Amino acid sequence: MAEMKYSKYFLNELPEEQRKKGFGRMPSMVAYTDNDIIEGSKYFSVMVMGEEATKMAGHGPHTHKDPELLVALGTDPSNPKDLGADMEMCMGPEMESHIVTVSTMIWIPANFIHAPFRILKVRRPFLFIQCQYAPKLTETALKKLVAEELRDKMIFINADGTQKD
Repeated sequence: MAEMKYSKYFLNELPEEQRKKGFGRMPSMVAYTDNDIIEGSKYFSVMVMGEEATKMAGHGPHTHKDPELLVALGTDPSNPKDLGADMEMCMGPEMESHIVTVSTMIWIPANFIHAPFRILKVRRPFLFIQCQYAPKLTETALKKLVAEELRDKMIFINADGTQKD
């Protein structure tokens, strides 16, 4: 079938080059976009988090140049408020710990320290959506905010928004 005029706006599979690097390598990644994939797009990603996510030490503390919205969404249609998981998100330089067990949106202001972000327990897979209000992912890792023994176990990303995916 010939490609339709607006097919590029329907993202249901990562392009080959995207599946080989960055977040695209993660088996939980469903789809993402940024300005490299669709010109004018902001950075958005959608993941399905299951039991395998509990085996990671988490995403280390960091900031972004632009605001970010995180969405943890339960998948039980008869009880959509139940996340089906326990997730920890630390906020601010003092690492204030919040345990999320219900479907939740988390607003992260620009340049605000947040994370570690960890999946503690999964009873049922849930959706995790990341929306950064920038054409490309920007992130400044803050390794010094976690104990030295955790620094090699957590995910830390440094991205200034100029990198090609």
